[in-house]
Amino acid sequence: MALSPLDLISARPWHRAVFTTYALSLSFFEAVLLDALVRGGGREALILADIEGVRAGLSEQGARRVGRDYEVEPISVTSGVFHPKLSALVADDECHLLVGSGNLTFNGWGGNLEVVEHLHPGFAADAIDDAADFFELLALADNIRHGAADLCQAVANDLRKSTRGRARNGDIRLFHSLDGAISGKIAEAVDGLGGATRLVAAAPFWDSGKAISRLCEAIGLDHVFIHAHSGGTVQGKIGSNWPSQTSVEVRAVELEVLKEEKPRKLHAKAFEIICRRGRLLVSGSPNASTAALGAGRNVEACVARMQRNRTVGWTYVPSSPPQPMDPVDDADDGSAAIGILRAVLEGDHISGQVISPAMTGAASVCQVTAEGPRKLDDVDLAADGSFTASAPGLEVQSWKGGRLVVRVEASDGSVAEGFVSLAAFTEMTRRAGPLGPRLLAILAGTETPADVAAMMSWFHEDPRRMTQAAMPIGGGSAGERASQEDLTVAVSDLRLVRTSVPGADRPSAGGAGWVRFMGYVFAALREKRGPLEQVGAVRNADSEEEGDVITEEVQAVDRAVDHSLAVFEQFLDKMLSPGLAELHAFRALDLTQYICERLQPDQQRAKGWLQRLLDALTRIEIPDDRRELVSAVVLTLVGTRIDENDLRAARSRLVGIRADLHGDCPSPELARGFHSVLPQSAAFPELWDRVRRIRTYREQARYYLDALAAGHPADGYGELALAAKDEFATMADAFKSERSRKKIDVMKQWSEACPKCHRTLPKIEVGKLRSTAVATARNCCGHVLIWPEEAEHG
Repeated sequence: MALSPLDLISARPWHRAVFTTYALSLSFFEAVLLDALVRGGGREALILADIEGVRAGLSEQGARRVGRDYEVEPISVTSGVFHPKLSALVADDECHLLVGSGNLTFNGWGGNLEVVEHLHPGFAADAIDDAADFFELLALADNIRHGAADLCQAVANDLRKSTRGRARNGDIRLFHSLDGAISGKIAEAVDGLGGATRLVAAAPFWDSGKAISRLCEAIGLDHVFIHAHSGGTVQGKIGSNWPSQTSVEVRAVELEVLKEEKPRKLHAKAFEIICRRGRLLVSGSPNASTAALGAGRNVEACVARMQRNRTVGWTYVPSSPPQPMDPVDDADDGSAAIGILRAVLEGDHISGQVISPAMTGAASVCQVTAEGPRKLDDVDLAADGSFTASAPGLEVQSWKGGRLVVRVEASDGSVAEGFVSLAAFTEMTRRAGPLGPRLLAILAGTETPADVAAMMSWFHEDPRRMTQAAMPIGGGSAGERASQEDLTVAVSDLRLVRTSVPGADRPSAGGAGWVRFMGYVFAALREKRGPLEQVGAVRNADSEEEGDVITEEVQAVDRAVDHSLAVFEQFLDKMLSPGLAELHAFRALDLTQYICERLQPDQQRAKGWLQRLLDALTRIEIPDDRRELVSAVVLTLVGTRIDENDLRAARSRLVGIRADLHGDCPSPELARGFHSVLPQSAAFPELWDRVRRIRTYREQARYYLDALAAGHPADGYGELALAAKDEFATMADAFKSERSRKKIDVMKQWSEACPKCHRTLPKIEVGKLRSTAVATARNCCGHVLIWPEEAEHG
């Protein structure tokens, strides 16, 4: 059974889908065609539309995905309009071509009576080649203005590739107006079939009758049969619904082939010419007007089927001409139509071109928002209408959803608007694959627990993906170290997204757009957003009185949250493992805070993560711009339970990262994610003050060693004396006894062995050395060992 156009669009993952149209409804495209493409796994969608169609699309506030999930390129034709209705679907060496009369609108794909031809290289290689010619000429035509020349050439290359080695017989061709009048091509084809004996035409729009009269004369006929549609015709802006002044006889008929039980309005364009040696069928975009069938006017395209040795044609019954119908009144208020531009956003700059009308000189560029225009920059429009404007911060805004529209206002009062295409989007979808929509949901703050789990699995497959982001991560040469070894680990026990990203086997792989995008993702993870909406529902359900029924939906979310937390925990294990911690510790910190705030794990679990992170962070070099962050995290941990030992441990960590303990208190906002699940026993200023006043045992050990070097006891190590009672008798006697002094060994580097005898210390003594900085070499020389440094790595 033949596929419908929609079934064809969703049938497979087309790597390129191109649509040409005059009228355009972006709401229709997004709801119907783009949805079908996405369901089929399609990657790249492009619309080439007349400036009138683009102008209509700009008024559709509900269309939000233009410039990201698909591109719209405006086409301006100097002496006519861009009117073809082609759909090219390409995948590898395969291609399908739809050629018809319907615009990319709800009516064009169902509301009106339309015609469409489905072509494939297997039986219409000639027509596919003709379509390639069409796109090549569209890229080069002097009377057509657009910015899609490279894209048109790429489409032409795809089409030609699909016809290599295919048989050709010339029976199916694509006629277009870029290399001559369509009427002339029809006349030539008729001549090849032995000349015409009958012409039947159906079209919604006609000129006075000049075009159909000239076609009749060109093929040697003095009359024409014209379909009078019982459902009426679509009302247009120009022309009429019937040729009223022809030089040939017009006979009104009703075609059987166009009859419907519930007639729709006619928008189909079709011509049948019975010839002496066959039949010619022509259908597509051209109306029966001089602008459509003649040369140098509209851009049109249609399929011509030559059925050789066939003389039986359409059947019909006599009818009457329809009542004349006036063109649509646009209710022109006298103001000039707004111009149309195209623009591309890359980083902090917009590159664009005014397509229509011609605009040059000084101008301002604004972003069009619901609140009104927001000025971006002043520019000078070049002779061809091109410009470059500064737009800081606009790219990250565009990633979070919604379309971008910019306006150019020239000094003479002329105005043009257009959609902004996000240059990095195609690269993002190629690299992220199926995960792309999940990452976009995270950027927009609309993610679900399943999105979170999928992202964690994606990172878990290859943690180097986290390094492809434009933000500091600490660790100095970590990127260089990662390139020296294969850090990829298979995740056989995870059943989530497993995308293989081309080029992801190198930490530095990725264009600038991809690097910026990943930077935006991590910036989004640090934004204040609160719990996920679904997580909030689970918590509310859990807090209901006993006996209330918890819905299956809430239970499903609860299971999804548990799964996400389990996936994250596996990923955290990997990030903090030896060899990876230096590279990924700060990414792990950002992700853990995000997980705490969005998924709300229990306190014990979150505190365990926090302790592990701090253990890893205090073993690496902390960049200056991240020191306050780590300090805030240290205070958060001590704030969960305040006692003297915890305060000393916090101070030890702060001293170890060279935090400025005489400076201002860190901001609690830096640890917001942890605070969302870990209640604090005291405010940050109080914690900061207490940490500043307390001294670690290692600091007190250094005070003691300074006093010993000076030769007399001093203040500052009284707590150490109480904590190291067994050793302090010898330590105190060392001020007056050389023998006792010789029993004290200061360790210059960390070791679990006696520095003198090189025998491993008992475990209890190793513990004392770590906790109080003082221990005894009980299984060898019996000396007192002092380790005054704040970190084991020295």
